[in-house]
Amino acid sequence: MVFPTEMAGNDGADGREGCDVALCTVPAEAIHSRIRRVHQRATAMLSEALTGFNLTAPQWAALAALHQHGPMSQIDLGRSIAMDPATMQGVVVRLIDRGYLLRSPDSLDRRRNLVRLADSGRRVVEAAGPAIAQAEAELTGRLTADERSRLADLLARLCL
Repeated sequence: MVFPTEMAGNDGADGREGCDVALCTVPAEAIHSRIRRVHQRATAMLSEALTGFNLTAPQWAALAALHQHGPMSQIDLGRSIAMDPATMQGVVVRLIDRGYLLRSPDSLDRRRNLVRLADSGRRVVEAAGPAIAQAEAELTGRLTADERSRLADLLARLCL
């Protein structure tokens, strides 16, 4: 990846001999740096919001996806929240152990398991929802409603 910095060979004066400045210098204001900083802040705020519910961010993502979309296979759930199958398996097992999820064979394909929210899972999503919404409002508080909508659209495009 080439960063938007001056393309020039490096003479080695700063210890980066033979390295193009554009490839060795990552500006603090590069898009990925800003995204990383926002991610760190958002993750900290989400973790704080979830503390009272004894949930991790991946567990919340799984519960929220099932609340929004209904029962689905573990594979589809993992895809919907960008989680690899091994991690998804661990999250699902922990949520089943806590009584938040139920797993059952898919009636259309017995090789697949479907996961769905248990009543206690639905209750915890509904209880945690306002805290999550408040954290997101704090995160995006400097933005207008139009800017928040535009940001959501742009992030959705980047996540494809």
